[in-house]
Amino acid sequence: MTKIDHVLLATTDLDHGEQQLWRGYGLRCVPGGSHRQWGTANLIVPIGSQYLELVAVEDKELAATTLLGRAVLAAADRDRLTPIGLCLASADLSSTAARLAQEPERGSRALADGTEIHWASVGMQHAFGATRLPFFIAWEDLSQHPSAAAAEHRIAPREIAYVEVGGPEDALLEHLGEAVATLRPVGGAPGVRSLALRLDDDSEVQLP
Repeated sequence: MTKIDHVLLATTDLDHGEQQLWRGYGLRCVPGGSHRQWGTANLIVPIGSQYLELVAVEDKELAATTLLGRAVLAAADRDRLTPIGLCLASADLSSTAARLAQEPERGSRALADGTEIHWASVGMQHAFGATRLPFFIAWEDLSQHPSAAAAEHRIAPREIAYVEVGGPEDALLEHLGEAVATLRPVGGAPGVRSLALRLDDDSEVQLP
């Protein structure tokens, strides 16, 4: 079953975005690392077996040449956190790649201690191009999944309850290959509009 892996939130500055998440929502970030191939860097907000990825540009010159970097540069707003992408965990990335007629793309991120984590993804050109559709991921080592990090939140988030996604609903469903209950098509301009976290007491907190 396809499920939400993580949602990307763009910010102009990681320290500033971290404070926005803590003061506004009671969510604590943990260290992420650098995307050396994209000119960006991130912080992680573990949410159960999922996470939020706070991402900012680290190298403007390099970022301006990459899909993710350009998306962050275009969307980052100091006054608010901006959802810019949705990543889904694929149980069979090879089948997903074949269905979409795309080759998996290798990715990596360097941690503060020099360790690198690796994954493969499909559909990033859709995620950060004009259609802003979700992309798919498979982690090389699930024990290194970013959600495994411990974070002392002020609230008790259990999972990502849902993500609202703009754009034509039929195009979204065709891209997904199946209905994903936690995705809510809302029409209008394509892209992630908002999301909600489900807490341990079953209440919900909406972002941004």
